[in-house]
Amino acid sequence: MPPDAAHLVAAGLGAADTADPAGFARNVPSFYADPAAWLVATAAERALDSCAVAVRDDPDRIGVVAVSPGCSAATLAVIARSTARGAVSPLRFAGASPGVLAGLTCIRRGLRGPSLTVTMPAAGGIPVAAVVAAGWLRAGQAEYVLVAAHTIDGDGHHARCAVLRRGTGGPAADLPGLLIPA
Repeated sequence: MPPDAAHLVAAGLGAADTADPAGFARNVPSFYADPAAWLVATAAERALDSCAVAVRDDPDRIGVVAVSPGCSAATLAVIARSTARGAVSPLRFAGASPGVLAGLTCIRRGLRGPSLTVTMPAAGGIPVAAVVAAGWLRAGQAEYVLVAAHTIDGDGHHARCAVLRRGTGGPAADLPGLLIPA
């Protein structure tokens, strides 16, 4: 873990796994987000729900960093196919932004801290996310940072989330160990 992220402690953890992320989607006619974003939001909500109430009650002070190599690739493929018909759904277009992986959790939980999506594989992206989280915490831009990783393998899609805070005197959070499925 980069030295800047050495004093991150996990305050909560959450996970969600599936062969088909569409099963987690809660899209309605007036709101759409990529299925991977719904999977990440589910794991993020589980992580937040595992935290002390004081953490959940401070949405202005919670930041979000999401890491995924594919982000909204499923919706981007649907949009690409729809261009042959000469029309693109504005809702799907908005829901296909890679930022939706961090943004959907912010929308659903009312989080108003900083947010960022890192579009790269978890092995390289989690250390980047840790440095960003440590910087936000050190600068006082957030009291907690939810770091989420979305990975894809032969078994399907996996979302792992850790709610981080600054800490001293204890073991630092092993983010790759927490966020990359074994």
